[in-house]
Amino acid sequence: MVMKQTNKKIQSYLNFGVLLLVVIVVNVLGSLYYTRIDLTKEKRYTLSETSKTLSKSLKDKIYFKLYLDGEMSARFKRLKLEIRDLAFEFREASGKKIEIQIIDVLKDLKGEQEVNEMLEQFAVKGIEPVRDIDNENPDETHIKYLLPGAELLYKERSAVVNFFEYDVALSPDENISRAIENIEYEMANAIRQVSQDKKKRIAVADGNSEMVMADVNSFAAELQKQYDLELLNLNFADTNAVRPFEESIRQNPAKAEEIFIKGLHRRLENSDLLLVIKPLYDYSDQELYLIDQFIMKGGKVMWLIDPCHIEIDSFRSSSQNLVVSYDLERITSALFHYGVGIKNTLLMDLKCNRIPMPVSKRLELVDFPFFPLFGEPQIPHIITKNMGTVWCQFPGTLEPKIRKDINITPLLVSTPYTKVINTPATIDLQSVYMQMRDENYRNSMTQGEQFSGLLLEGNFKSRYQYMKKYPDLKHLDSVKSKMIVIADGDVIRNPTGSRGRPFPTGYDKISKFTFSNKKFLLNCIDYLIDDNGLIEIRAKERKLRLLDPEKAKSDKSFWQWFSIILPLITLLIFGVVNYFIRIKRYT
Repeated sequence: MVMKQTNKKIQSYLNFGVLLLVVIVVNVLGSLYYTRIDLTKEKRYTLSETSKTLSKSLKDKIYFKLYLDGEMSARFKRLKLEIRDLAFEFREASGKKIEIQIIDVLKDLKGEQEVNEMLEQFAVKGIEPVRDIDNENPDETHIKYLLPGAELLYKERSAVVNFFEYDVALSPDENISRAIENIEYEMANAIRQVSQDKKKRIAVADGNSEMVMADVNSFAAELQKQYDLELLNLNFADTNAVRPFEESIRQNPAKAEEIFIKGLHRRLENSDLLLVIKPLYDYSDQELYLIDQFIMKGGKVMWLIDPCHIEIDSFRSSSQNLVVSYDLERITSALFHYGVGIKNTLLMDLKCNRIPMPVSKRLELVDFPFFPLFGEPQIPHIITKNMGTVWCQFPGTLEPKIRKDINITPLLVSTPYTKVINTPATIDLQSVYMQMRDENYRNSMTQGEQFSGLLLEGNFKSRYQYMKKYPDLKHLDSVKSKMIVIADGDVIRNPTGSRGRPFPTGYDKISKFTFSNKKFLLNCIDYLIDDNGLIEIRAKERKLRLLDPEKAKSDKSFWQWFSIILPLITLLIFGVVNYFIRIKRYT
């Protein structure tokens, strides 16, 4: 009997020793290796192949500085944990080449002035501070500024990441959920920015009064992080277009025209994408032939075309202005051939931004239907997925045409509550004000969904297949390519401050809100020319499983008591059962 009890004790000690050894080994391995098991149906916590490939391609150490730390509301804690976990996933995929540092830069600051100075420094870097309002406790509300961003350092390069962009159309929880969905894309995009050795080239059309100066500085600075930009004068009638080839022409003046034409073709062919931004004058047949052959060689084109001439600044001197077309007949004809009809119209939409109007000797913010807001289409494309709201100013409308082997996808789609104005027409601010207050007029805006942005993909046919212009240049008739047409040039515009400093693309100086114009345009360009497939990360399906806030609030006390009492009852039951088992075993 004594022997049996001794053996049982020895066996118990052995079991305890084995269990202790397992716990120690598991903890040691856990400190050395990081891993997560993704049990979600859509594999939302598993990196895409694109992210893994980018991480594995790193040749040197890269440093992640994550700035979202410290005290914050439960919403932002979710975002913080997701950022941290995905950063570690990237680290594992890179073979430990990513070093992670989590920093609370506001922790040791004293006084409001020091905090404001630090926030301004990060804003200059490109990391936008956000206000975190914690009202979960009904007795008090805490307001604190946070920096939901990161900085990546690789060799001598750096990139900043903003993980959170506030959209007024979404609830706080939905904004956080959208930010969580975009974490992987933002991190992968930043890794691409700092690690790529050879950038792709974007040519920006110039020579026909395109919008290429201060109004697009903000977006140009963003593009230069990922691509090489070059202004390319395509205007054959402009003497400035000849300057890059002056030396060659001086050496062989007899072939001046041939040198000039071949030089323009060569410079354009060295680019991956041509960006056409709001030309004020029509292109010549020579310019359109040059662009046509660029497309036939696989080049991509993004057209930002304003069909009508009207600017919001025109209303500063007069409350009534005439809208006329820019008379871009050749550009319109070329795009019609490829599959898009540009109409000389203005789009009005009840879902719109507001502008200040003088009413009874005071300024009042009024819905301005010529400033429509475009959200994600009902059938989203990779470009428009999770893009937020895009703000356009006096956009026109596009009509897709049936073309063999061409697929057309709407990118900017209005609501059904629209009205299309044919030009020439007169816009009177006072009339607009009265119309927006008239319920009958608002109910009459029922012309249905309109398109202001289209993506064309497929096998394009040359517009000049039966009328070759230059005999000594090889002519191509068809190719598989892509292009995007947007009936608004101001979608890329950035306002400027008093000192000439550009605000972000899509920034509204009235509401102090930045719309998602930059993200939308970058998505367009990434989709057209990015070979990494980075844009496909946005296509990952993630279902939002948010708690019902009203039910959570009403049942809060029950679940608090439940979480306190249930563990105690469980321990009590375990103790009683264990007591009787020991009595039965050892008595």
